[in-house]
Amino acid sequence: MPMKKLGLIICFVLIGGSCAAPGQIVTGTPQQQQNNYPPFVEDTAERQQFSQGAWKKFLAEWRLPDTKPDLMPVLNAPRALPGELVGRININTKSASSGGSGSFGEMEAIERSSSVLSGDSISLSELSLVSFANDGSFYRAVFWQANYPFQIAEGYGELRFAIGKNGELLQWSSSLLPAVKLPTRAEVKSQVIYDKLLGRQFSYSTIAGQPQSYKVTKREEIKIGELIVYPKLEGNRLEIHLAFPVTVGNGMTWTVYVDAINGDELGVKQNFAS
Repeated sequence: MPMKKLGLIICFVLIGGSCAAPGQIVTGTPQQQQNNYPPFVEDTAERQQFSQGAWKKFLAEWRLPDTKPDLMPVLNAPRALPGELVGRININTKSASSGGSGSFGEMEAIERSSSVLSGDSISLSELSLVSFANDGSFYRAVFWQANYPFQIAEGYGELRFAIGKNGELLQWSSSLLPAVKLPTRAEVKSQVIYDKLLGRQFSYSTIAGQPQSYKVTKREEIKIGELIVYPKLEGNRLEIHLAFPVTVGNGMTWTVYVDAINGDELGVKQNFAS
């Protein structure tokens, strides 16, 4: 399949998501947003029901056997294509419902099933194609969500496809976030972050399994990065924070995610193998 045609087909996948899945998404006026910070998505029964209905419609559209979906927590978007369906969806042949041949029939069928990939409203203008690669016998396409003011961390805000050159869908995943309103400016001052992390001690193990520790003793060991969007899973909620990624250490480093509004520590990632 030509790369331009595949790109066009994927675009049609994205254009179709026009109805938003039910489920609590906290937004509101600026004052309400501040009081309710951070905004969150809640995995309600209604949201799950919407996702189940979209999946059943997708299976029926492509005349596929009843198969349990592999879904992302809370978002209920596909984490992976179930193994039973790999290679069984050919977007380069006549679709089950179009009644004819040609690329637009297949694109129409995918378009009607697009709520599987993102039940929450998102348009093509809110996505950016960041990678389109020819990996020998198949193509890989990666989209990033662009309707947030800052880069989204922790693997969220991505849409990925792997499609064989014969048109078979080999893999997909979606971690697209619902659109919520976040502050665009940090409330926490840099000095607060330096004070919080100076003297901080990190524990780790050597490759041989010996416990070690590292203590931050100099301001120069703390590097505050640019603002990011930091989704954090808390039970049946996905909280969406505005955060600073702070790299700490010298040689061996950790990334500490600090909430840019209230200064809370959201998570720590070790940046070396041990």
